[in-house]
Amino acid sequence: MSKLNGRALLPGRFVSKYILPNLLKDLTHSSMLPQQFRKYFGTNNPEGEQKVQQISLRVNEVCNLQCKSCGQWGENGHLTEKLRRGEKLQELDFDVVKRMVFETRHDRPVYYIWGGEPTLWKPLLPLFQELGKYNLYGSIVTNAQALKPILADLIDTGALSILFLSLDGWNAESQNVMRSPKGGNSENFEKTMEVIDMVEEIKIKKGLTMPLVIPISVISNTNYEHLADIHRLVLDKTQLHPYYFGWFITEERSAQHEKDFESRFGYAPKNHRGYLKSCFNDVDPKVTAEQIAEVIRISKGRASVPQFLPDIYSEEDIARYYNDHTWHCGYPHCDSIYHVAEVSPDGRVTPCRDYQDYTSGNINEKPFYEVWNGPEMKKFRREMKKGLMPVCTRCCGLQGF
Repeated sequence: MSKLNGRALLPGRFVSKYILPNLLKDLTHSSMLPQQFRKYFGTNNPEGEQKVQQISLRVNEVCNLQCKSCGQWGENGHLTEKLRRGEKLQELDFDVVKRMVFETRHDRPVYYIWGGEPTLWKPLLPLFQELGKYNLYGSIVTNAQALKPILADLIDTGALSILFLSLDGWNAESQNVMRSPKGGNSENFEKTMEVIDMVEEIKIKKGLTMPLVIPISVISNTNYEHLADIHRLVLDKTQLHPYYFGWFITEERSAQHEKDFESRFGYAPKNHRGYLKSCFNDVDPKVTAEQIAEVIRISKGRASVPQFLPDIYSEEDIARYYNDHTWHCGYPHCDSIYHVAEVSPDGRVTPCRDYQDYTSGNINEKPFYEVWNGPEMKKFRREMKKGLMPVCTRCCGLQGF
């Protein structure tokens, strides 16, 4: 089963092989079980006071790469536009983050650290040291740019549970083309593979099972014919391997969203246009379905468990994903807004990771729970109870939570 009550499930083999043994080995992880129960079986009440299950910190806006699949720095990325307007890129204030960690510690949220590129945020290691003080756990989503010098220290905090690494290429040339600055070569493939090996060496040396190493691959025009080749790189080196069908919208859905959003909230959105991307327009559904079947075949009995988000596998469903943006792929309602707080580099708390035009408050100005359970967040939850907005059908918060 890949869904429960319209919510995404982790692959069963991954849960039984990696998650359950870690829960039994370290009972501090078991405090997260009630959160999972609420996620799958709880009743979401827009007016209720919500505990926070995950806090996603987008710690900075700066990035060393300009990947076409990125809603921030891609061809229509909202940060690309921000720089063009001459505006300053932001980053989270570590003192404010520390206060929030202390305020929310009793809910025991999991922290999801991303950017920009989080390894370019100087307080990254101090943040995990802070999480370790309270027996809290976090993950990092990174392109491995500046990870190696602090990797061992991060693992030593005991707070790093998952390391997500961007892996879109099947060799150095393809990865470095897709994930390099314009006109430059970042040697991103080499850095990523080196970090994967380094984590395994540290875990073996210290007798650790954490952090789990999870490469993330975005299916695009460039790599859909090589999905199995990418998986072969990590078959015995990682624990889970998610493939994302790229999050993108069309001009038609963008225009529909602008009208819908303004009718609900009284102003026009802008950041959603970062998801107008051409790098997904030529994915062949037949070839992609064949590659997915091959990934599943070669993964049997190996360490790394593949996952596809959304969980579609047939040529027909894949074609529908790219051509029919009214289809929600079996995820009819947004649940992440009741469990996941998205914190932007300027301190704004937004309900949605991908489409961040709505703000429910700012942790630089108010305590966390005044924002998380405040009137603006409740208003957004009420509106989403009425139904999804046009861009929501292609959102990782909807289909990946």
